[in-house]
Amino acid sequence: MFLRKTSGLIKELNSLDVTLLNLSFMGAIAGLNYPLFVASTIPNASWSLSVILGALLTLPLVLNYYLISVEYSRASADYIFVSRNLNGFGGVLMAVSLFMSFVMGFPVLSMLEVIYVVVPGLQSVGYVMNNQELINLGNEIVNTPTFLFILTLLFTLFTFVLSLSVKIYFKAIRYLTFAEIISTILIIFSLFHFHGFYTDPKINLPQTLALTQIMILSYFAFINAPAYFAGEVKKPKKGMRYGYFLSWFLNLLFSILIVISIEMTIGKSMYLQIESKGWNYPIIPNSLISFATISFPNTLVVILIVITSLSWYLLYAMQNFVMSSRLLFSMSFDRILPAFFADVWKGTPIKSLIFSFAISLIFSWIEVYEGYSISFAIDGIWFILWSYLIVSIASIRKYKIIGILSSVSMLFTVIYTLYFGFTNSSFGNIIFTGNEVFDLLTILIPPVTAVIVYLASREYRKREGIRIEEIFKEIPPE
Repeated sequence: MFLRKTSGLIKELNSLDVTLLNLSFMGAIAGLNYPLFVASTIPNASWSLSVILGALLTLPLVLNYYLISVEYSRASADYIFVSRNLNGFGGVLMAVSLFMSFVMGFPVLSMLEVIYVVVPGLQSVGYVMNNQELINLGNEIVNTPTFLFILTLLFTLFTFVLSLSVKIYFKAIRYLTFAEIISTILIIFSLFHFHGFYTDPKINLPQTLALTQIMILSYFAFINAPAYFAGEVKKPKKGMRYGYFLSWFLNLLFSILIVISIEMTIGKSMYLQIESKGWNYPIIPNSLISFATISFPNTLVVILIVITSLSWYLLYAMQNFVMSSRLLFSMSFDRILPAFFADVWKGTPIKSLIFSFAISLIFSWIEVYEGYSISFAIDGIWFILWSYLIVSIASIRKYKIIGILSSVSMLFTVIYTLYFGFTNSSFGNIIFTGNEVFDLLTILIPPVTAVIVYLASREYRKREGIRIEEIFKEIPPE
Protein backbone atom coordinates (compact mmCIF):
# COMPACT_ATOMS: atom_id res chain seq x y z
CA MET A 1 0.00 0.00 0.00
CA PHE A 2 2.91 2.35 0.75
CA LEU A 3 5.64 3.13 -1.76
CA ARG A 4 8.09 0.61 -0.27
CA LYS A 5 8.79 -1.40 2.88
CA THR A 6 11.30 1.05 4.33
CA SER A 7 11.45 4.84 4.37
CA GLY A 8 15.12 5.06 3.39
CA LEU A 9 15.78 7.66 6.09
CA ILE A 10 18.80 7.07 8.33
CA LYS A 11 18.57 6.87 12.12
CA GLU A 12 21.31 9.41 12.86
CA LEU A 13 20.04 11.31 15.90
CA ASN A 14 20.81 10.76 19.57
CA SER A 15 19.36 12.54 22.62
CA LEU A 16 21.80 15.45 22.36
CA ASP A 17 20.98 16.01 18.70
CA VAL A 18 17.23 16.05 19.36
CA THR A 19 17.69 18.47 22.27
CA LEU A 20 19.77 20.82 20.15
CA LEU A 21 17.26 20.63 17.28
CA ASN A 22 14.44 21.82 19.51
CA LEU A 23 16.59 24.29 21.44
CA SER A 24 17.55 26.06 18.21
CA PHE A 25 14.03 25.87 16.74
CA MET A 26 12.75 27.88 19.72
CA GLY A 27 15.90 30.03 19.79
CA ALA A 28 15.61 32.20 22.90
CA ILE A 29 17.95 34.96 21.79
CA ALA A 30 16.46 35.34 18.29
CA GLY A 31 12.89 34.60 19.34
CA LEU A 32 12.84 37.47 21.85
CA ASN A 33 13.78 40.23 19.40
CA TYR A 34 10.27 40.71 18.04
CA PRO A 35 8.38 40.53 21.38
CA LEU A 36 10.71 43.16 22.84
CA PHE A 37 10.03 45.34 19.80
CA VAL A 38 6.24 44.98 20.22
CA ALA A 39 6.66 45.75 23.94
CA SER A 40 7.05 49.44 23.02
CA THR A 41 3.24 49.58 22.59
CA ILE A 42 2.55 47.99 25.98
CA PRO A 43 5.14 49.63 28.28
CA ASN A 44 3.62 48.32 31.52
CA ALA A 45 3.81 44.65 30.58
CA SER A 46 6.07 42.53 32.78
CA TRP A 47 8.64 40.89 30.53
CA SER A 48 9.73 38.23 33.01
CA LEU A 49 6.14 37.29 33.87
CA SER A 50 5.28 37.13 30.15
CA VAL A 51 8.15 34.71 29.61
CA ILE A 52 7.05 32.45 32.46
CA LEU A 53 3.39 32.51 31.41
CA GLY A 54 4.31 31.87 27.78
CA ALA A 55 6.33 28.81 28.76
CA LEU A 56 3.59 27.45 31.05
CA LEU A 57 0.79 28.00 28.51
CA THR A 58 2.69 25.97 25.90
CA LEU A 59 3.63 23.14 28.28
CA PRO A 60 0.50 21.10 27.35
CA LEU A 61 1.59 21.43 23.70
CA VAL A 62 5.06 20.15 24.64
CA LEU A 63 3.53 17.13 26.41
CA ASN A 64 1.23 16.55 23.45
CA TYR A 65 4.02 16.51 20.89
CA TYR A 66 6.22 14.35 23.10
CA LEU A 67 3.56 11.63 23.25
CA ILE A 68 2.91 11.87 19.51
CA SER A 69 6.60 11.72 18.59
CA VAL A 70 7.23 8.66 20.77
CA GLU A 71 4.19 6.69 19.60
CA TYR A 72 4.44 7.75 15.94
CA SER A 73 8.20 7.74 15.41
CA ARG A 74 8.08 8.51 11.71
CA ALA A 75 9.02 11.51 9.58
CA SER A 76 6.51 14.32 10.19
CA ALA A 77 5.01 12.50 13.16
CA ASP A 78 2.33 15.16 13.66
CA TYR A 79 1.05 14.70 10.10
CA ILE A 80 1.00 10.91 10.58
CA PHE A 81 -0.82 11.33 13.89
CA VAL A 82 -3.51 13.71 12.59
CA SER A 83 -4.17 11.76 9.38
CA ARG A 84 -4.58 8.52 11.36
CA ASN A 85 -6.52 9.87 14.36
CA LEU A 86 -8.63 12.68 12.90
CA ASN A 87 -8.94 11.99 9.17
CA GLY A 88 -6.84 12.01 6.02
CA PHE A 89 -8.00 15.40 4.86
CA GLY A 90 -7.18 16.95 8.26
CA GLY A 91 -3.64 15.59 7.95
CA VAL A 92 -3.26 16.93 4.41
CA LEU A 93 -4.65 20.32 5.43
CA MET A 94 -2.15 20.56 8.27
CA ALA A 95 0.78 19.36 6.13
CA VAL A 96 0.04 21.69 3.20
CA SER A 97 -0.41 24.64 5.57
CA LEU A 98 2.89 23.92 7.30
CA PHE A 99 4.68 23.51 3.99
CA MET A 100 3.40 26.88 2.78
CA SER A 101 4.41 28.48 6.07
CA PHE A 102 7.91 27.06 5.85
CA VAL A 103 8.61 28.01 2.22
CA MET A 104 7.28 31.52 2.82
CA GLY A 105 9.45 31.68 5.93
CA PHE A 106 12.80 30.88 4.25
CA PRO A 107 13.32 34.29 2.64
CA VAL A 108 12.00 36.18 5.68
CA LEU A 109 14.36 34.34 8.01
CA SER A 110 17.30 34.97 5.67
CA MET A 111 16.36 38.66 5.57
CA LEU A 112 16.15 38.77 9.39
CA GLU A 113 19.63 37.25 9.53
CA VAL A 114 20.86 40.27 7.58
CA ILE A 115 18.83 42.91 9.45
CA TYR A 116 19.16 41.64 13.03
CA VAL A 117 22.62 40.04 12.89
CA VAL A 118 24.79 41.05 9.93
CA VAL A 119 24.05 44.79 9.93
CA PRO A 120 24.27 45.46 13.73
CA GLY A 121 27.16 42.97 13.81
CA LEU A 122 29.21 44.92 11.27
CA GLN A 123 28.38 48.19 12.99
CA SER A 124 29.24 46.80 16.43
CA VAL A 125 32.65 45.53 15.31
CA GLY A 126 33.24 48.84 13.49
CA TYR A 127 32.34 50.74 16.67
CA VAL A 128 34.65 48.83 19.04
CA MET A 129 37.51 48.79 16.51
CA ASN A 130 36.94 52.41 15.44
CA ASN A 131 36.50 51.28 11.83
CA GLN A 132 34.13 53.61 9.96
CA GLU A 133 34.16 51.44 6.81
CA LEU A 134 32.40 48.57 8.60
CA ILE A 135 29.81 50.98 9.99
CA ASN A 136 29.22 52.44 6.52
CA LEU A 137 28.91 48.94 5.02
CA GLY A 138 26.21 48.07 7.55
CA ASN A 139 24.33 51.27 6.67
CA GLU A 140 24.62 50.57 2.95
CA ILE A 141 23.19 47.04 3.31
CA VAL A 142 20.10 48.12 5.21
CA ASN A 143 19.47 51.15 2.97
CA THR A 144 19.91 49.39 -0.40
CA PRO A 145 17.03 47.01 -1.31
CA THR A 146 19.02 45.25 -4.05
CA PHE A 147 21.97 44.67 -1.70
CA LEU A 148 19.60 43.31 0.96
CA PHE A 149 17.91 41.03 -1.59
CA ILE A 150 21.22 39.60 -2.84
CA LEU A 151 22.47 38.89 0.69
CA THR A 152 19.15 37.26 1.54
CA LEU A 153 19.45 34.98 -1.50
CA LEU A 154 23.02 34.06 -0.53
CA PHE A 155 21.90 33.01 2.96
CA THR A 156 19.03 31.00 1.47
CA LEU A 157 21.44 29.28 -0.95
CA PHE A 158 23.90 28.56 1.88
CA THR A 159 21.08 27.01 3.91
CA PHE A 160 20.10 24.84 0.96
CA VAL A 161 23.66 23.58 0.44
CA LEU A 162 24.02 22.66 4.13
CA SER A 163 20.78 20.70 3.92
CA LEU A 164 21.74 18.52 0.93
CA SER A 165 23.61 15.92 3.01
CA VAL A 166 21.93 14.58 6.14
CA LYS A 167 25.30 14.02 7.86
CA ILE A 168 26.51 17.56 7.14
CA TYR A 169 23.11 18.97 8.08
CA PHE A 170 22.92 17.40 11.54
CA LYS A 171 26.55 18.26 12.29
CA ALA A 172 25.88 21.85 11.22
CA ILE A 173 22.81 21.98 13.50
CA ARG A 174 24.90 20.73 16.41
CA TYR A 175 27.78 23.19 15.99
CA LEU A 176 25.58 26.16 15.14
CA THR A 177 23.38 25.51 18.18
CA PHE A 178 26.44 25.43 20.40
CA ALA A 179 27.41 28.76 18.80
CA GLU A 180 23.93 30.14 19.58
CA ILE A 181 24.30 29.04 23.22
CA ILE A 182 27.68 30.81 23.42
CA SER A 183 26.14 33.92 21.84
CA THR A 184 23.29 33.87 24.36
CA ILE A 185 25.62 33.52 27.36
CA LEU A 186 27.95 36.29 26.12
CA ILE A 187 25.03 38.67 25.53
CA ILE A 188 23.58 38.00 28.99
CA PHE A 189 27.04 38.53 30.48
CA SER A 190 27.47 41.81 28.58
CA LEU A 191 24.01 43.17 29.43
CA PHE A 192 24.59 42.66 33.15
CA HIS A 193 27.55 45.08 32.85
CA PHE A 194 25.27 47.98 31.90
CA HIS A 195 25.02 50.68 34.55
CA GLY A 196 22.48 53.40 35.01
CA PHE A 197 18.98 53.50 33.65
CA TYR A 198 16.92 51.01 35.68
CA THR A 199 13.69 52.26 37.25
CA ASP A 200 11.00 50.26 39.05
CA PRO A 201 8.41 49.36 36.37
CA LYS A 202 4.64 49.38 36.74
CA ILE A 203 2.92 46.11 35.89
CA ASN A 204 -0.37 45.90 34.00
CA LEU A 205 -1.93 42.42 33.76
CA PRO A 206 -3.84 42.84 30.45
CA GLN A 207 -0.67 44.22 28.81
CA THR A 208 1.36 41.37 30.32
CA LEU A 209 -1.07 38.82 28.87
CA ALA A 210 -0.84 40.53 25.47
CA LEU A 211 2.95 40.30 25.53
CA THR A 212 2.63 36.66 26.66
CA GLN A 213 0.77 35.83 23.44
CA ILE A 214 3.49 37.48 21.34
CA MET A 215 6.07 35.44 23.27
CA ILE A 216 4.11 32.33 22.29
CA LEU A 217 3.61 33.31 18.64
CA SER A 218 7.22 34.36 18.15
CA TYR A 219 9.00 31.89 20.38
CA PHE A 220 7.44 29.37 22.78
CA ALA A 221 5.04 27.73 20.31
CA PHE A 222 7.97 26.45 18.25
CA ILE A 223 8.59 23.38 20.38
CA ASN A 224 7.89 20.64 17.84
CA ALA A 225 11.09 20.25 15.79
CA PRO A 226 11.65 16.63 16.93
CA ALA A 227 8.30 15.59 15.41
CA TYR A 228 9.62 16.11 11.87
CA PHE A 229 12.68 13.95 12.51
CA ALA A 230 11.02 11.29 14.70
CA GLY A 231 11.84 8.56 12.17
CA GLU A 232 15.55 9.41 12.37
CA VAL A 233 16.03 9.13 16.15
CA LYS A 234 17.97 6.08 17.41
CA LYS A 235 16.10 5.69 20.72
CA PRO A 236 12.84 7.62 20.29
CA LYS A 237 11.55 7.52 23.88
CA LYS A 238 14.79 8.70 25.47
CA GLY A 239 15.63 11.11 22.65
CA MET A 240 12.21 12.72 22.69
CA ARG A 241 12.20 13.06 26.49
CA TYR A 242 15.38 15.12 26.38
CA GLY A 243 14.50 16.78 23.10
CA TYR A 244 11.24 18.25 24.34
CA PHE A 245 11.57 18.84 28.06
CA LEU A 246 15.25 19.73 28.45
CA SER A 247 15.13 22.15 25.51
CA TRP A 248 11.91 23.71 26.89
CA PHE A 249 13.54 24.23 30.28
CA LEU A 250 16.81 25.60 28.88
CA ASN A 251 15.02 28.10 26.65
CA LEU A 252 12.87 29.20 29.59
CA LEU A 253 16.03 29.69 31.67
CA PHE A 254 17.86 31.61 28.92
CA SER A 255 14.89 33.86 28.17
CA ILE A 256 14.37 34.72 31.86
CA LEU A 257 18.04 35.63 32.20
CA ILE A 258 17.88 37.77 29.05
CA VAL A 259 14.85 39.81 30.10
CA ILE A 260 16.11 40.19 33.69
CA SER A 261 19.48 41.37 32.40
CA ILE A 262 17.63 44.15 30.54
CA GLU A 263 14.97 44.96 33.13
CA MET A 264 17.45 45.21 35.99
CA THR A 265 20.13 47.25 34.17
CA ILE A 266 19.02 49.27 31.14
CA GLY A 267 15.41 49.20 32.26
CA LYS A 268 12.35 48.54 30.13
CA SER A 269 11.42 52.18 29.53
CA MET A 270 14.91 53.18 28.41
CA TYR A 271 15.30 50.07 26.25
CA LEU A 272 12.00 50.78 24.49
CA GLN A 273 12.79 54.48 24.12
CA ILE A 274 16.14 53.69 22.52
CA GLU A 275 14.54 51.15 20.16
CA SER A 276 11.94 53.65 18.96
CA LYS A 277 13.92 56.92 19.01
CA GLY A 278 17.51 55.77 18.57
CA TRP A 279 20.69 56.72 20.41
CA ASN A 280 24.01 58.50 19.83
CA TYR A 281 25.90 55.39 18.74
CA PRO A 282 26.51 54.33 15.10
CA ILE A 283 24.73 51.00 15.63
CA ILE A 284 21.11 50.21 14.77
CA PRO A 285 19.38 49.58 18.14
CA ASN A 286 17.13 46.84 16.75
CA SER A 287 19.02 43.82 18.07
CA LEU A 288 20.27 42.47 21.38
CA ILE A 289 23.71 42.47 19.75
CA SER A 290 23.61 46.27 19.72
CA PHE A 291 22.73 46.58 23.41
CA ALA A 292 25.33 43.98 24.40
CA THR A 293 28.00 45.96 22.50
CA ILE A 294 27.17 49.23 24.26
CA SER A 295 26.86 47.48 27.63
CA PHE A 296 30.28 45.82 27.40
CA PRO A 297 32.33 47.25 24.47
CA ASN A 298 35.17 44.76 24.75
CA THR A 299 36.59 44.07 21.26
CA LEU A 300 37.16 40.33 21.72
CA VAL A 301 33.76 39.76 23.35
CA VAL A 302 31.92 41.78 20.68
CA ILE A 303 33.65 39.90 17.85
CA LEU A 304 32.77 36.56 19.49
CA ILE A 305 29.15 37.66 19.93
CA VAL A 306 28.85 38.70 16.29
CA ILE A 307 30.43 35.50 14.94
CA THR A 308 28.36 33.16 17.12
CA SER A 309 25.17 35.16 16.50
CA LEU A 310 25.31 34.30 12.79
CA SER A 311 23.67 31.06 13.91
CA TRP A 312 20.41 32.74 15.00
CA TYR A 313 18.17 32.85 11.95
CA LEU A 314 20.36 30.53 9.92
CA LEU A 315 19.27 27.72 12.26
CA TYR A 316 15.61 28.66 11.80
CA ALA A 317 15.96 28.64 8.02
CA MET A 318 17.84 25.33 7.98
CA GLN A 319 15.14 23.64 10.01
CA ASN A 320 12.34 25.10 7.90
CA PHE A 321 14.05 23.79 4.77
CA VAL A 322 14.40 20.23 6.00
CA MET A 323 11.02 20.14 7.77
CA SER A 324 9.28 21.13 4.55
CA SER A 325 11.04 18.31 2.72
CA ARG A 326 9.96 15.80 5.40
CA LEU A 327 6.34 16.90 4.98
CA LEU A 328 6.49 16.36 1.20
CA PHE A 329 8.25 13.03 1.78
CA SER A 330 5.57 11.77 4.17
CA MET A 331 2.68 12.81 1.94
CA SER A 332 4.40 11.13 -1.02
CA PHE A 333 4.93 7.97 1.03
CA ASP A 334 1.16 8.01 1.67
CA ARG A 335 0.62 8.39 -2.09
CA ILE A 336 -0.92 11.84 -1.65
CA LEU A 337 1.87 13.41 -3.73
CA PRO A 338 3.84 11.98 -6.69
CA ALA A 339 6.28 9.19 -5.84
CA PHE A 340 9.43 11.17 -6.72
CA PHE A 341 9.00 13.34 -3.59
CA ALA A 342 9.90 10.23 -1.56
CA ASP A 343 13.18 9.59 -3.40
CA VAL A 344 16.00 9.48 -0.85
CA TRP A 345 19.65 10.23 -1.59
CA LYS A 346 22.15 9.64 1.24
CA GLY A 347 19.40 9.96 3.83
CA THR A 348 17.89 13.12 2.28
CA PRO A 349 14.57 13.37 0.37
CA ILE A 350 16.52 15.23 -2.28
CA LYS A 351 13.74 16.05 -4.75
CA SER A 352 11.49 17.30 -1.97
CA LEU A 353 14.31 19.54 -0.79
CA ILE A 354 14.96 20.92 -4.28
CA PHE A 355 11.24 21.59 -4.77
CA SER A 356 11.08 23.48 -1.44
CA PHE A 357 14.10 25.54 -2.45
CA ALA A 358 12.56 26.42 -5.82
CA ILE A 359 9.30 27.60 -4.21
CA SER A 360 11.24 29.62 -1.64
CA LEU A 361 13.00 31.53 -4.45
CA ILE A 362 9.61 32.71 -5.72
CA PHE A 363 8.69 33.99 -2.27
CA SER A 364 12.12 35.60 -1.91
CA TRP A 365 11.27 37.80 -4.88
CA ILE A 366 7.73 38.53 -3.62
CA GLU A 367 8.54 39.18 0.04
CA VAL A 368 12.06 40.62 0.04
CA TYR A 369 12.47 42.36 -3.31
CA GLU A 370 8.86 43.41 -3.96
CA GLY A 371 8.14 44.00 -0.27
CA TYR A 372 4.84 42.08 0.00
CA SER A 373 5.07 41.23 3.68
CA ILE A 374 2.75 39.11 5.83
CA SER A 375 1.63 40.69 9.09
CA PHE A 376 3.02 39.02 12.19
CA ALA A 377 -0.42 38.39 13.71
CA ILE A 378 -1.90 36.77 10.59
CA ASP A 379 1.18 34.62 10.03
CA GLY A 380 1.34 33.43 13.65
CA ILE A 381 -2.38 32.93 14.13
CA TRP A 382 -3.03 30.92 10.99
CA PHE A 383 0.07 28.85 11.77
CA ILE A 384 -1.51 27.97 15.12
CA LEU A 385 -4.97 27.35 13.62
CA TRP A 386 -3.80 25.18 10.72
CA SER A 387 -1.14 23.32 12.73
CA TYR A 388 -1.08 23.26 16.52
CA LEU A 389 -4.84 23.49 16.99
CA ILE A 390 -5.52 20.68 14.50
CA VAL A 391 -2.97 18.48 16.30
CA SER A 392 -4.48 19.38 19.69
CA ILE A 393 -8.03 18.59 18.57
CA ALA A 394 -6.88 15.28 17.09
CA SER A 395 -5.22 14.50 20.45
CA ILE A 396 -8.44 14.81 22.47
CA ARG A 397 -9.56 11.29 21.56
CA LYS A 398 -6.22 9.71 22.45
CA TYR A 399 -4.69 11.95 25.16
CA LYS A 400 -7.90 13.49 26.49
CA ILE A 401 -6.77 15.93 29.21
CA ILE A 402 -3.58 16.99 27.45
CA GLY A 403 -5.45 17.42 24.16
CA ILE A 404 -8.09 19.60 25.81
CA LEU A 405 -5.54 21.73 27.68
CA SER A 406 -3.47 22.17 24.53
CA SER A 407 -6.55 23.16 22.50
CA VAL A 408 -7.70 25.67 25.12
CA SER A 409 -4.20 27.17 25.33
CA MET A 410 -3.94 27.61 21.55
CA LEU A 411 -7.45 29.08 21.26
CA PHE A 412 -6.72 31.51 24.09
CA THR A 413 -3.59 32.71 22.26
CA VAL A 414 -5.55 33.34 19.06
CA ILE A 415 -8.55 35.01 20.74
CA TYR A 416 -6.59 37.23 23.14
CA THR A 417 -4.15 38.37 20.44
CA LEU A 418 -7.02 39.39 18.16
CA TYR A 419 -8.96 40.99 21.02
CA PHE A 420 -6.04 43.07 22.28
CA GLY A 421 -4.97 43.94 18.74
CA PHE A 422 -8.39 45.36 17.92
CA THR A 423 -8.86 47.17 21.25
CA ASN A 424 -5.35 48.64 21.54
CA SER A 425 -4.60 50.59 18.37
CA SER A 426 -0.84 51.02 18.86
CA PHE A 427 -0.42 47.31 19.60
CA GLY A 428 -2.68 46.37 16.71
CA ASN A 429 -0.92 48.68 14.26
CA ILE A 430 2.34 46.80 14.81
CA ILE A 431 1.15 43.20 14.81
CA PHE A 432 -1.27 43.71 11.90
CA THR A 433 1.18 45.68 9.72
CA GLY A 434 1.54 43.99 6.35
CA ASN A 435 0.11 43.79 2.86
CA GLU A 436 -3.63 43.12 3.19
CA VAL A 437 -3.98 41.28 -0.13
CA PHE A 438 -0.98 39.06 0.64
CA ASP A 439 -2.37 38.43 4.13
CA LEU A 440 -5.67 37.29 2.65
CA LEU A 441 -3.92 35.02 0.16
CA THR A 442 -1.86 33.35 2.89
CA ILE A 443 -5.06 32.61 4.79
CA LEU A 444 -6.83 31.14 1.74
CA ILE A 445 -3.98 29.35 -0.05
CA PRO A 446 -3.44 26.50 2.50
CA PRO A 447 -7.04 25.19 2.72
CA VAL A 448 -7.72 25.68 -1.00
CA THR A 449 -4.46 23.93 -1.95
CA ALA A 450 -5.18 21.13 0.54
CA VAL A 451 -8.64 20.51 -0.97
CA ILE A 452 -7.20 20.39 -4.50
CA VAL A 453 -4.31 18.09 -3.52
CA TYR A 454 -6.50 15.72 -1.53
CA LEU A 455 -9.29 15.40 -4.10
CA ALA A 456 -6.89 15.11 -7.03
CA SER A 457 -4.79 12.41 -5.33
CA ARG A 458 -7.90 10.49 -4.22
CA GLU A 459 -9.26 10.46 -7.76
CA TYR A 460 -5.90 9.56 -9.34
CA ARG A 461 -5.21 6.72 -6.89
CA LYS A 462 -8.77 5.45 -7.32
CA ARG A 463 -8.03 4.92 -11.01
CA GLU A 464 -4.97 2.89 -9.94
CA GLY A 465 -7.19 0.76 -7.72
CA ILE A 466 -5.95 2.34 -4.46
CA ARG A 467 -8.32 3.80 -1.89
CA ILE A 468 -6.60 6.69 -0.13
CA GLU A 469 -8.86 6.25 2.90
CA GLU A 470 -7.41 2.77 3.52
CA ILE A 471 -3.84 4.11 3.64
CA PHE A 472 -4.72 6.34 6.57
CA LYS A 473 -5.71 3.30 8.62
CA GLU A 474 -2.12 2.03 8.76
CA ILE A 475 1.18 3.39 10.07
CA PRO A 476 3.92 3.80 7.44
CA PRO A 477 6.95 1.47 7.70
CA GLU A 478 10.20 2.79 9.19
